[in-house]
Amino acid sequence: MNSKHRFSLLWVVFIVGLAVLPFVTPGTYVIGVMCFVAFYATLACGMAVLLEQAGIFSLAAPTFFGLGAYVAGILAAREILPPWAGIIFAALVVAAIAYIIGAPLLRLRGYYLACATFGLLFIVEIALAQSGEITGGHDGLMGIPPLSVVGFTLRGDFHYYFVSWVLCLGCLWFFFNMMNSRVGRAIKALHDSEVAASSVAINVPRFKLKVFVLTAVMASFAGSLYCFYLQFTTPSMFGFPLLVELLTMIVIGGATTLYGPVLGSVVLIWLREAIHVYLKGILPKLTAEVDAVFFGVLIVAILIFMPEGLAGGLDRLAHFGRRLLGKSA
Repeated sequence: MNSKHRFSLLWVVFIVGLAVLPFVTPGTYVIGVMCFVAFYATLACGMAVLLEQAGIFSLAAPTFFGLGAYVAGILAAREILPPWAGIIFAALVVAAIAYIIGAPLLRLRGYYLACATFGLLFIVEIALAQSGEITGGHDGLMGIPPLSVVGFTLRGDFHYYFVSWVLCLGCLWFFFNMMNSRVGRAIKALHDSEVAASSVAINVPRFKLKVFVLTAVMASFAGSLYCFYLQFTTPSMFGFPLLVELLTMIVIGGATTLYGPVLGSVVLIWLREAIHVYLKGILPKLTAEVDAVFFGVLIVAILIFMPEGLAGGLDRLAHFGRRLLGKSA
């Protein structure tokens, strides 16, 4: 069996495992945690495409995640649009915003772009918090109805589990096909050298803006579904702490592969749950600072022993295993 077929088989096993998990897991705790894994994996995957594949140092993923949640949530809570239509409208709004702000922002590069998008994160968070009459302010947006499509209403973790993972796997499939197409090859060329890409007739501003808008739309879909799952949302949910978590997921999982951020989100979310469950007696007050200590130690260990993340480590381990089996044969 060649490496391509073996990789496809692993994906089939992973998808079958996801489909079977809700039916073999008692209670809803595991399913609920896996819903959050899917939401954050979708967001981290899009952010990794920007950072690693395209070489665009943008930190705006939580911003578009939050805008998608708020636009869809406000439209549904005010009964302006049904929830499914609100998700589509929110994606269009986010795409328009990403296009408008992306055109000037993407003229910046490296740390300048990172600083600009980091500032955008705080601007949007403050604007959402101060627009109390529309967004609910610091108290958050309440009264968001559950997601309903063609008369069928999604209720409970079981329904949202399947929808969130369909979204996550759909985004992975989309990005995988995009990066293996002509557009993807042009995007990878931007990462290597924008000057070299321009010399072979690649429209650098156009392709940078295209991938920026596409990842923003994916973030909007994840944010909209996220708000319908929780049925409330607050500005602090889409601020700096979320950005730190996303960067941690990408570092832990590795951004050289598309499945790395998914692996990182699984490890990060379940590690956080384990810390809160098993260290509750030792550390009664498990604050975000305590989480940061554990995650910081993990990041340092990953960067020292596996600079390419867990995905890169698994690839090297698989390569070593194939060489070992080949010699033994």
